[in-house]
Amino acid sequence: MEFWGAEVKVGEIVKVDNKESDVCIHLSQVALGESKKDKSSEPVVVYLKVGEQKFVVGTLNKEKFPQIALDLVVEKEFELSHTSKNASVHFCGYKTPVADEYPLCS
Repeated sequence: MEFWGAEVKVGEIVKVDNKESDVCIHLSQVALGESKKDKSSEPVVVYLKVGEQKFVVGTLNKEKFPQIALDLVVEKEFELSHTSKNASVHFCGYKTPVADEYPLCS
């Protein structure tokens, strides 16, 4: 296993091109970064797009839910985005080898 992480800044989309065909990415947490506005409590919708399908991963809130635990495994190229106008969103997890002994990726 190897650590993996990405920061999605305000107004940006991060495309993750997993060029390693023998590895999949396990997303295990998403968290709000520091906010430009101290009192911003906007709900932040977090998205994962694989191919043409876009999924809501969850909704973050600085005061109630600043982070969410995930259990998502992705083998293909994907995109990460969010709706925040004031803060970055950080995704982290790890890379896992694709093999018979790791059934999550097969």
